[in-house]
Amino acid sequence: MKYRSIIYSALGIALFGVVVCGVMVYYVIYADRVSVHFLDVGQGDAVLIMHGTYQVLIDGGADQTRLLEALGRIIPFWDRTIETVIATHPDADHIDGLIGVFTHYAVRQFWHTGFTRDDSSVFTALSHAVEFEKGVEEVLPYVGTTLFLNHFTQLRILTPQSALACDTTTCDSNAHSIGALLTIGATTFYLGGDLPSSVEDLLAMPSPVTVLKASHHGAKTSTSDLFLTKTAPHDVVISVGAHNRYGHPHHEVLSRLADHSARVLRTDHSGTITYSCTQEQCYVATERLYGQ
Repeated sequence: MKYRSIIYSALGIALFGVVVCGVMVYYVIYADRVSVHFLDVGQGDAVLIMHGTYQVLIDGGADQTRLLEALGRIIPFWDRTIETVIATHPDADHIDGLIGVFTHYAVRQFWHTGFTRDDSSVFTALSHAVEFEKGVEEVLPYVGTTLFLNHFTQLRILTPQSALACDTTTCDSNAHSIGALLTIGATTFYLGGDLPSSVEDLLAMPSPVTVLKASHHGAKTSTSDLFLTKTAPHDVVISVGAHNRYGHPHHEVLSRLADHSARVLRTDHSGTITYSCTQEQCYVATERLYGQ
Protein backbone atom coordinates (compact mmCIF):
# COMPACT_ATOMS: atom_id res chain seq x y z
CA MET A 1 0.00 0.00 0.00
CA LYS A 2 2.88 2.33 0.82
CA TYR A 3 4.48 1.85 -2.60
CA ARG A 4 1.13 2.29 -4.31
CA SER A 5 0.68 5.65 -2.56
CA ILE A 6 4.13 6.73 -3.66
CA ILE A 7 3.34 5.77 -7.27
CA TYR A 8 0.01 7.63 -7.21
CA SER A 9 1.70 10.69 -5.74
CA ALA A 10 4.41 10.61 -8.40
CA LEU A 11 1.80 10.27 -11.15
CA GLY A 12 -0.16 13.18 -9.69
CA ILE A 13 2.93 15.40 -9.61
CA ALA A 14 3.83 14.40 -13.17
CA LEU A 15 0.32 15.16 -14.41
CA PHE A 16 0.38 18.53 -12.67
CA GLY A 17 3.72 19.29 -14.31
CA VAL A 18 2.36 18.40 -17.75
CA VAL A 19 -0.63 20.72 -17.24
CA VAL A 20 1.61 23.59 -16.04
CA CYS A 21 3.94 23.13 -19.01
CA GLY A 22 0.96 23.04 -21.35
CA VAL A 23 -0.36 26.31 -19.95
CA MET A 24 3.07 27.95 -20.25
CA VAL A 25 3.47 26.79 -23.86
CA TYR A 26 -0.04 28.07 -24.65
CA TYR A 27 0.79 31.52 -23.27
CA VAL A 28 4.11 31.67 -25.17
CA ILE A 29 2.49 30.71 -28.49
CA TYR A 30 -0.56 32.97 -28.24
CA ALA A 31 0.79 35.93 -26.23
CA ASP A 32 1.00 38.23 -29.26
CA ARG A 33 -1.84 36.76 -31.30
CA VAL A 34 -5.53 37.52 -31.48
CA SER A 35 -7.91 35.05 -33.07
CA VAL A 36 -11.39 35.72 -34.42
CA HIS A 37 -13.64 32.69 -34.82
CA PHE A 38 -16.89 32.87 -36.78
CA LEU A 39 -18.43 29.82 -35.18
CA ASP A 40 -20.51 27.33 -37.13
CA VAL A 41 -23.69 27.33 -35.05
CA GLY A 42 -26.22 26.74 -37.82
CA GLN A 43 -28.74 29.48 -38.59
CA GLY A 44 -27.51 32.19 -36.25
CA ASP A 45 -24.54 34.29 -35.21
CA ALA A 46 -21.67 33.58 -32.84
CA VAL A 47 -18.24 35.24 -32.96
CA LEU A 48 -15.46 34.40 -30.49
CA ILE A 49 -12.54 36.82 -30.13
CA MET A 50 -9.55 35.53 -28.15
CA HIS A 51 -6.29 36.96 -26.86
CA GLY A 52 -4.56 34.35 -24.73
CA THR A 53 -7.14 33.38 -22.14
CA TYR A 54 -9.17 36.57 -22.58
CA GLN A 55 -12.34 35.93 -24.55
CA VAL A 56 -15.11 38.08 -25.98
CA LEU A 57 -18.16 36.21 -27.27
CA ILE A 58 -20.54 38.12 -29.53
CA ASP A 59 -23.90 36.29 -29.76
CA GLY A 60 -24.45 32.58 -29.32
CA GLY A 61 -26.64 31.18 -32.06
CA ALA A 62 -29.85 29.23 -31.50
CA ASP A 63 -28.45 25.92 -30.19
CA GLN A 64 -26.81 25.76 -26.76
CA THR A 65 -25.25 22.35 -27.30
CA ARG A 66 -23.79 23.30 -30.66
CA LEU A 67 -22.31 26.52 -29.26
CA LEU A 68 -20.77 24.81 -26.22
CA GLU A 69 -19.22 22.13 -28.43
CA ALA A 70 -17.73 24.81 -30.69
CA LEU A 71 -16.33 26.73 -27.71
CA GLY A 72 -14.94 23.54 -26.20
CA ARG A 73 -12.87 22.92 -29.32
CA ILE A 74 -11.23 26.34 -29.06
CA ILE A 75 -11.09 27.49 -25.43
CA PRO A 76 -8.54 25.54 -23.32
CA PHE A 77 -10.17 23.08 -20.92
CA TRP A 78 -8.65 24.80 -17.88
CA ASP A 79 -10.18 28.17 -18.80
CA ARG A 80 -13.74 28.34 -17.49
CA THR A 81 -14.17 32.12 -17.73
CA ILE A 82 -15.41 34.22 -20.63
CA GLU A 83 -14.63 37.81 -19.78
CA THR A 84 -17.20 39.58 -21.96
CA VAL A 85 -20.40 38.28 -23.54
CA ILE A 86 -22.24 40.56 -25.98
CA ALA A 87 -25.83 40.02 -27.13
CA THR A 88 -26.27 42.25 -30.18
CA HIS A 89 -30.09 42.07 -29.90
CA PRO A 90 -32.65 39.71 -28.37
CA ASP A 91 -33.53 37.47 -31.37
CA ALA A 92 -33.44 33.77 -30.48
CA ASP A 93 -30.91 32.91 -33.21
CA HIS A 94 -28.45 35.24 -31.48
CA ILE A 95 -29.09 34.60 -27.77
CA ASP A 96 -30.36 31.05 -27.20
CA GLY A 97 -26.85 29.60 -27.07
CA LEU A 98 -25.80 32.21 -24.49
CA ILE A 99 -28.02 30.52 -21.90
CA GLY A 100 -25.63 27.56 -21.93
CA VAL A 101 -22.63 29.88 -21.71
CA PHE A 102 -23.88 31.43 -18.48
CA THR A 103 -24.54 27.92 -17.15
CA HIS A 104 -21.11 26.43 -17.98
CA TYR A 105 -18.74 29.42 -17.79
CA ALA A 106 -18.10 32.28 -15.41
CA VAL A 107 -18.94 35.55 -17.18
CA ARG A 108 -17.48 38.87 -16.01
CA GLN A 109 -19.40 41.34 -18.21
CA PHE A 110 -22.63 41.12 -20.19
CA TRP A 111 -23.14 43.77 -22.86
CA HIS A 112 -26.64 44.11 -24.30
CA THR A 113 -29.06 46.67 -25.72
CA GLY A 114 -31.48 46.71 -22.79
CA PHE A 115 -34.29 45.56 -25.06
CA THR A 116 -36.83 43.27 -23.43
CA ARG A 117 -38.87 40.54 -25.07
CA ASP A 118 -41.75 39.58 -22.80
CA ASP A 119 -43.15 37.32 -25.54
CA SER A 120 -39.97 35.25 -25.81
CA SER A 121 -39.29 32.23 -23.61
CA VAL A 122 -35.68 32.26 -24.83
CA PHE A 123 -35.17 35.86 -23.69
CA THR A 124 -36.78 35.04 -20.33
CA ALA A 125 -34.51 32.03 -19.85
CA LEU A 126 -31.42 34.10 -20.68
CA SER A 127 -32.47 36.81 -18.22
CA HIS A 128 -32.79 34.19 -15.48
CA ALA A 129 -29.39 32.71 -16.37
CA VAL A 130 -27.77 36.16 -16.11
CA GLU A 131 -29.44 36.80 -12.76
CA PHE A 132 -28.26 33.44 -11.44
CA GLU A 133 -24.65 34.21 -12.43
CA LYS A 134 -23.64 36.36 -9.47
CA GLY A 135 -21.34 39.31 -9.95
CA VAL A 136 -21.94 39.88 -13.67
CA GLU A 137 -21.45 43.51 -14.64
CA GLU A 138 -24.17 44.53 -17.11
CA VAL A 139 -23.23 47.18 -19.68
CA LEU A 140 -25.47 49.03 -22.15
CA PRO A 141 -22.89 50.07 -24.78
CA TYR A 142 -23.44 52.76 -27.38
CA VAL A 143 -21.44 54.50 -30.09
CA GLY A 144 -17.88 55.14 -28.90
CA THR A 145 -17.83 52.54 -26.12
CA THR A 146 -14.50 50.73 -26.52
CA LEU A 147 -13.06 47.50 -25.19
CA PHE A 148 -9.26 47.07 -25.34
CA LEU A 149 -7.91 43.51 -25.58
CA ASN A 150 -4.24 44.49 -25.83
CA HIS A 151 -2.11 47.37 -27.07
CA PHE A 152 -3.01 46.77 -30.73
CA THR A 153 -6.56 45.37 -30.46
CA GLN A 154 -9.78 47.19 -29.69
CA LEU A 155 -13.50 46.63 -30.16
CA ARG A 156 -15.30 49.93 -30.76
CA ILE A 157 -19.08 50.18 -30.72
CA LEU A 158 -20.70 51.79 -33.78
CA THR A 159 -24.38 51.42 -32.84
CA PRO A 160 -26.74 52.09 -31.15
CA GLN A 161 -26.43 55.87 -30.89
CA SER A 162 -27.29 55.87 -27.19
CA ALA A 163 -28.14 53.42 -24.43
CA LEU A 164 -31.83 52.49 -24.66
CA ALA A 165 -32.25 54.76 -27.67
CA CYS A 166 -35.99 54.10 -27.96
CA ASP A 167 -39.02 52.35 -26.46
CA THR A 168 -38.11 48.66 -26.46
CA THR A 169 -41.73 47.61 -26.96
CA THR A 170 -42.13 49.43 -30.28
CA CYS A 171 -38.63 49.75 -31.77
CA ASP A 172 -37.18 47.41 -34.37
CA SER A 173 -34.56 45.49 -32.39
CA ASN A 174 -32.62 44.62 -35.57
CA ALA A 175 -32.15 48.31 -36.37
CA HIS A 176 -30.81 48.85 -32.85
CA SER A 177 -28.40 45.89 -32.89
CA ILE A 178 -25.01 46.41 -31.31
CA GLY A 179 -22.67 46.95 -34.24
CA ALA A 180 -18.92 47.07 -33.74
CA LEU A 181 -15.59 47.55 -35.48
CA LEU A 182 -12.80 45.24 -34.31
CA THR A 183 -9.32 46.57 -35.07
CA ILE A 184 -6.32 44.25 -34.77
CA GLY A 185 -3.26 46.21 -35.80
CA ALA A 186 -3.71 46.91 -39.50
CA THR A 187 -6.71 44.58 -39.85
CA THR A 188 -10.35 45.61 -39.40
CA PHE A 189 -13.46 43.48 -38.87
CA TYR A 190 -17.00 44.84 -39.18
CA LEU A 191 -19.50 43.01 -36.94
CA GLY A 192 -23.00 44.38 -37.47
CA GLY A 193 -25.45 41.97 -35.84
CA ASP A 194 -28.69 42.17 -37.82
CA LEU A 195 -28.38 45.84 -38.79
CA PRO A 196 -30.38 46.78 -41.90
CA SER A 197 -29.03 48.91 -44.74
CA SER A 198 -30.94 51.94 -43.47
CA VAL A 199 -28.51 51.99 -40.54
CA GLU A 200 -25.38 50.53 -42.14
CA ASP A 201 -25.38 53.05 -44.98
CA LEU A 202 -25.11 55.92 -42.47
CA LEU A 203 -22.20 54.49 -40.48
CA ALA A 204 -18.83 56.25 -40.52
CA MET A 205 -16.59 53.42 -41.67
CA PRO A 206 -12.91 53.03 -42.55
CA SER A 207 -12.05 51.91 -46.07
CA PRO A 208 -11.15 49.29 -46.84
CA VAL A 209 -12.56 46.94 -44.21
CA THR A 210 -10.56 43.73 -44.20
CA VAL A 211 -13.35 41.38 -43.10
CA LEU A 212 -17.05 42.27 -43.17
CA LYS A 213 -19.55 39.98 -41.49
CA ALA A 214 -22.68 40.20 -43.62
CA SER A 215 -25.43 41.49 -41.36
CA HIS A 216 -28.61 39.46 -40.85
CA HIS A 217 -27.04 36.29 -42.30
CA GLY A 218 -26.98 37.69 -45.83
CA ALA A 219 -30.56 38.96 -45.93
CA LYS A 220 -31.29 41.30 -48.85
CA THR A 221 -32.19 44.09 -46.37
CA SER A 222 -28.51 44.44 -45.36
CA THR A 223 -25.09 44.76 -47.02
CA SER A 224 -26.18 47.23 -49.69
CA ASP A 225 -24.24 48.23 -52.77
CA LEU A 226 -23.59 51.62 -51.14
CA PHE A 227 -22.19 49.99 -47.99
CA LEU A 228 -19.97 47.66 -49.99
CA THR A 229 -18.68 50.58 -52.05
CA LYS A 230 -17.92 52.50 -48.86
CA THR A 231 -16.19 49.63 -47.04
CA ALA A 232 -14.57 47.79 -49.99
CA PRO A 233 -14.16 44.55 -47.99
CA HIS A 234 -11.58 41.95 -48.94
CA ASP A 235 -13.50 39.11 -47.24
CA VAL A 236 -17.19 38.80 -46.44
CA VAL A 237 -18.20 36.17 -43.87
CA ILE A 238 -21.77 34.91 -43.88
CA SER A 239 -22.91 33.11 -40.72
CA VAL A 240 -25.78 30.96 -41.93
CA GLY A 241 -27.36 27.53 -41.55
CA ALA A 242 -27.45 25.03 -44.40
CA HIS A 243 -30.79 24.91 -46.26
CA ASN A 244 -32.37 27.38 -43.83
CA ARG A 245 -36.04 28.29 -44.26
CA TYR A 246 -35.28 32.00 -44.72
CA GLY A 247 -33.37 31.53 -47.96
CA HIS A 248 -30.25 33.17 -46.52
CA PRO A 249 -27.97 34.32 -48.01
CA HIS A 250 -30.17 36.07 -50.56
CA HIS A 251 -29.11 35.79 -54.19
CA GLU A 252 -29.14 39.58 -54.52
CA VAL A 253 -26.56 39.87 -51.75
CA LEU A 254 -24.35 37.20 -53.33
CA SER A 255 -24.61 39.04 -56.64
CA ARG A 256 -23.59 42.31 -55.01
CA LEU A 257 -20.61 40.65 -53.36
CA ALA A 258 -19.52 39.21 -56.70
CA ASP A 259 -19.80 42.64 -58.31
CA HIS A 260 -17.49 44.04 -55.61
CA SER A 261 -14.99 41.17 -56.02
CA ALA A 262 -15.21 40.21 -52.35
CA ARG A 263 -14.12 36.75 -51.28
CA VAL A 264 -17.13 35.05 -49.66
CA LEU A 265 -16.72 32.62 -46.74
CA ARG A 266 -19.80 30.85 -45.37
CA THR A 267 -20.17 28.81 -42.21
CA ASP A 268 -22.68 26.46 -43.89
CA HIS A 269 -20.02 25.60 -46.47
CA SER A 270 -16.77 25.80 -44.51
CA GLY A 271 -17.73 25.33 -40.85
CA THR A 272 -16.03 27.58 -38.32
CA ILE A 273 -13.94 30.29 -39.98
CA THR A 274 -10.88 31.42 -38.03
CA TYR A 275 -8.62 34.43 -38.49
CA SER A 276 -5.31 34.21 -36.62
CA CYS A 277 -3.85 37.69 -36.34
CA THR A 278 -0.66 39.42 -35.32
CA GLN A 279 -0.25 43.18 -35.27
CA GLU A 280 0.90 43.06 -38.89
CA GLN A 281 -1.42 40.59 -40.61
CA CYS A 282 -4.06 37.87 -40.36
CA TYR A 283 -4.29 34.36 -41.78
CA VAL A 284 -7.60 32.59 -42.36
CA ALA A 285 -8.37 28.91 -41.94
CA THR A 286 -11.63 27.01 -42.22
CA GLU A 287 -12.87 23.97 -40.37
CA ARG A 288 -13.55 22.08 -43.57
CA LEU A 289 -13.08 22.56 -47.29
CA TYR A 290 -16.17 23.55 -49.23
CA GLY A 291 -17.86 20.43 -50.55
CA GLN A 292 -16.78 18.10 -47.75
